[in-house]
Order: sequence, then C-alpha cells, then structure tokens
Amino acid sequence: MKKTRMILKGIMMSAVTLCVGFLALSLPFKLFNDLSRRDMQVLFITELVVYFICTIVYLSIKDKKDTEKVKEEERRIQKRAKFEQAQREYYDLAA
Repeated sequence: MKKTRMILKGIMMSAVTLCVGFLALSLPFKLFNDLSRRDMQVLFITELVVYFICTIVYLSIKDKKDTEKVKEEERRIQKRAKFEQAQREYYDLAA
C-alpha cells in the first residue's frame, strides 16, 4: 500500500512538473508576437523572480522539516535514556 502510494505520488509529481514546465516555457513564446521587447524583458525578470521565490520556499520548508526531524530524534534519545535509567534504578532497588 505504501509503495503504491509512493508510485502514484511520483507519477503525479512528474505530471505536474511537466505541465508547469511546459506552461512556463510556452508562455513567453506565445506572447512573443504580442508583446514589445520591453514587455518581454519584464516578463522574463518576473519569471526568474517567481522561480527564485519558489526555490526559497521549497528550501525553507525542507530545512524546517529536517530541523524538526533532528529535534524529534533528540527527544527519542532522551526518552530512551530516561527509560533505561528508570529500568536500572528499578533493578537496583529490586536487587
């Protein structure tokens, strides 16, 4: 079930990426005849800014998830250490 979900997620991500990439590349070519040179430069700069913002958002989300993952692992280690300490104290008390 998990593999099927991962495969479907991969297929959907590929399809969305292809569609967005096609639209991002075809938009300037479709507008090439309708826009002036100055308008095309503005469109190109806007497109670069949008790509840059999307990359920054993606990297910040990924960094946040990685940080949360590290914190969760630290919590697990501390919890495990407390449990082992409690077990040792219980066994020492019982002996």
